[in-house]
Amino acid sequence: MQDSVILDELELQLVNALQLDARASWKLIGSVLGVDPVTVARRWERLAALGLAWISVYPGTPWEWDVVGANIYVRCTAGKACVVADMLRADHRVASIEHITGDGDLSLTVFAPDLAELSSYVLTSLGAIDGVRDCRTHVMTAVYTEGSRWRLRALNAAQRELILAARPSARPKPGGPLSEVDQRLYEALELDGRAGFAELGERAGVSASTARRRLNALLAGGRIVTRCEVAQPVSGWPISASLWCRVRPADLDHVATQLARLPETRSCASVTGGRANLLLSVWLRSTADIHRLEASLADQVHDLEILDIALCLQHVKRMGRLLDANGRAGGVVPLIAPRTVEIDS
Repeated sequence: MQDSVILDELELQLVNALQLDARASWKLIGSVLGVDPVTVARRWERLAALGLAWISVYPGTPWEWDVVGANIYVRCTAGKACVVADMLRADHRVASIEHITGDGDLSLTVFAPDLAELSSYVLTSLGAIDGVRDCRTHVMTAVYTEGSRWRLRALNAAQRELILAARPSARPKPGGPLSEVDQRLYEALELDGRAGFAELGERAGVSASTARRRLNALLAGGRIVTRCEVAQPVSGWPISASLWCRVRPADLDHVATQLARLPETRSCASVTGGRANLLLSVWLRSTADIHRLEASLADQVHDLEILDIALCLQHVKRMGRLLDANGRAGGVVPLIAPRTVEIDS
């Protein structure tokens, strides 16, 4: 594949449809897009084979996990940033890795079981890597939105409604360990987020009908999240940046909720551990849009102070998916796995 490859309108619409429902049938998507189901299936197979689009799977949305999330800025000795990033790629605790500008060389999104484990990771595991000079850690206290909710906006309103109407009704379920069968289904889905129920059932050791019933319940209950991703360079939003902000504590919830609704916003979280109390990550259409967004935020949000802006030079890993220099998906390192119970319910 050449770096100049772009997605055509049909492929952008296909990815957008799968962002709304990663397991929508090809028949439904074909009817919404006005093409044959075989055509959309083949287009998806092409995108997936080239690493241009993929389905990420993880146990519920991050703010519902029984874990501590943190953003860690890592400063490296000269010439060592790539070496350090390569050493971190296989670590299941490190969900995302970005090579950045600004006050740091690498930006990590890390999940740990608790604060003690996070401390141990930063001081012992991360600090022991040759080439790491120092780290700045910010713990996420609340997540207002994250990448699974970001959309390409290639579909019109009527098309979006057709996809959303076919999704199983949301039925939130309490957390806690997954059953053995549900755990096996989760692990099978990690291998292929679009796998059919017969294939998933075979891998999990249950019938196709059982796989369908159990998986649909997990998805409807938010116990498992399927997230359709696209290689950023071909998405139409090739620029990524993180804005470290400070707002009055009394306004934090209101401002974060407001920023989470912006079309550019990929993630928005309140943080602690320094002057900044809000971390906003965005995708933009050009580097010039960084300054336009900065000016727009200053006009729209009272008393918002932007302390630092880090431009992403390269995504090395995104929510467990390993990426190449052109942002294309390669292997996957599963994130912290959901706990299981020994006796199936």
